[in-house]
Amino acid sequence: MAGDVRLPNKRIGAWLLLAVALVLPLSGSADEAQAADGLRFSLVKTAQSESSDFLLRRGGWQQPQPVQHVAVLIEHRGSRLLFGTGLGRQIDAQLDAELPWRIKRYGPVRPVRDQLDGDGLKVDRIVLGCVRWEHASGLADFPEVPVLASAQSLSYLKAATPPAVLPSQFRHRVRWQSLQFQARPYLSYAQSLDLYGDGQLVLVPLAGHGAVGLFLTLADGRRFFFRGDRLEHESDGVPGHVVALQDGRQQKALGFYPRWVQ
Repeated sequence: MAGDVRLPNKRIGAWLLLAVALVLPLSGSADEAQAADGLRFSLVKTAQSESSDFLLRRGGWQQPQPVQHVAVLIEHRGSRLLFGTGLGRQIDAQLDAELPWRIKRYGPVRPVRDQLDGDGLKVDRIVLGCVRWEHASGLADFPEVPVLASAQSLSYLKAATPPAVLPSQFRHRVRWQSLQFQARPYLSYAQSLDLYGDGQLVLVPLAGHGAVGLFLTLADGRRFFFRGDRLEHESDGVPGHVVALQDGRQQKALGFYPRWVQ
């Protein structure tokens, strides 16, 4: 059933609740043969934010680690998928439109679109793990690409206000598709969605505002997890054998685009 997703005083376009196909369409790029051989992914770093705030943890007050604004680029079965968008080309204008007084703590921005265009890579789908500003900024750089999100996050999008969600990031027409989770337990999660039907790319709903988590399992059995939103607690309930990609130290160890993990 069709309907309008609206933010306060902002229309962000019509969207349809569509089931996600198990096999995404081919990208049509020169890298299809390599992508079809198996799953691989790359962490695309768009910026880094520093914080002047200190957190109270065991052992006293500590300054948090810098935040890496990362999107996950995934190639599998001849298709190319982007999980999250990081900070995009219009991030300064997007923040100024809603929060002109806010201090910008991020450093130089290298949008995903610029990095991929430089290598001639196109994206078939975007999975938006969270609609908050630091995850959705780059959507405006991919207006032609379908965007998959949970129904709960789309409801949150209509109700939330700045600074959590910035209406300026959704003024363009977004080609929304709603993720349809199934009652199939995956590790500690009661619901899941296996996008390709082979267990290598599995999405799970996260508690809270409709955020989505991503599990990636490579052919050799290595498994990685990336949250669509910010980690709120030290313990995320992820099994010890799973590499948490939200950890900045793990991200640096794996390396950033154009380096691939496969």
